Amino acid sequence: MYPRQQYPVGGIFVHEQVRALRARGIDARVATGDPCRIPTLDPQRIGATLRAYYAQQPAWTTWDTVPVIHFPYLCGFLIRPTIHTLAYDHGFRRLIAHLRDVFPFDVVHAHTSFLDGAAGLMAARAVGCPLLITEHTGPFGLLTRNAFMRYRTRRSVKGANRVFAVSSSLKQAMLDELALTPDRIDVLPNGVDPTVFHPVGGSASEFIRVLWVGHYVEVKRVEHLVRALARALQSRPRLRLSLLGDGPDRGKIGTLVADLGLTAHVDFLPATNRAGVARAMCAHDFVAVSSATETFSLVTLEALACGVPVLSTACGGPQDLITQPCLGSIVSNDLEGLTSGLIDMADRTGSGDAARLHAYVRDRFSWDAIAGRLIDTYRGLSTS
Repeated sequence: MYPRQQYPVGGIFVHEQVRALRARGIDARVATGDPCRIPTLDPQRIGATLRAYYAQQPAWTTWDTVPVIHFPYLCGFLIRPTIHTLAYDHGFRRLIAHLRDVFPFDVVHAHTSFLDGAAGLMAARAVGCPLLITEHTGPFGLLTRNAFMRYRTRRSVKGANRVFAVSSSLKQAMLDELALTPDRIDVLPNGVDPTVFHPVGGSASEFIRVLWVGHYVEVKRVEHLVRALARALQSRPRLRLSLLGDGPDRGKIGTLVADLGLTAHVDFLPATNRAGVARAMCAHDFVAVSSATETFSLVTLEALACGVPVLSTACGGPQDLITQPCLGSIVSNDLEGLTSGLIDMADRTGSGDAARLHAYVRDRFSWDAIAGRLIDTYRGLSTS
């Protein structure tokens, strides 16, 4: 879980956390696995893949000033996703001796329990240092969907010296799935960069502008949001919705917008970088999160940092963030809830205090603040 050339936003929150730690003087570096795929059952091609796998010599590179080393791990055909943890562990094990020689680390911090957590536990035990795991996966049931995955995930969590979940809802899911006591897991959220996400005065508009940001997939329930807009427009005709992103369901949503006669009320914005997302947020009156489930919801945190309130379904992560009326509204996770929420937020437009929202996020959720809590945790683990 870390950005790479072919997917620069993957695990971006891990990268930003590491960068914040380094800014505070912590020599944090990243080891991350890259798939080495066995593409066939042909013995000759399998042999060639294995030779290439063992011949690779991982080397340090940098990603946006952070030292990163990529190691290969085998996958494909007989090595199915449910046992990737074993291959990942093997790939990282081959790196440990070299890694320890050039970088004598004091703490292992793994992000997610099944892959990186299991490999991190191996590494921590190999060198005799503590292990911290931060879990991001949602729904968490993805990591416990069979007996072997449940065993490996639980083994990592039980073996760690400290475990964080990024939201209260994820913590509860972990406790339920792994049959753990509440004291086993704490909550430490993701952070946001307040130098990127901050209020900028938007231009005046005759419309009430709503923004959705994300990937067009079923769990995001964009269809519900569009249908709720159609209902809310009957009493609040000034509402306008912008959808920012891409994904496999983009065409389906475009067809729905046309079928409902909403073409004049919905704008499709292309996916953009984080600065572009921040500009879009500042140009709207509120942001909508319509998901069925959200482990954390960076979109919610980024919008609040921009001084923009958020309407969210009761989908998990946002419920830790939208804790006061000035921050937005949590509604039931259905069409009726979204409809009433759009109407309520439309009626509240113009009453917010962008500077207050930004300060709320900066003081509690800036990456600098999160890094400070992590450093205290590292020191506690190192001295215990």
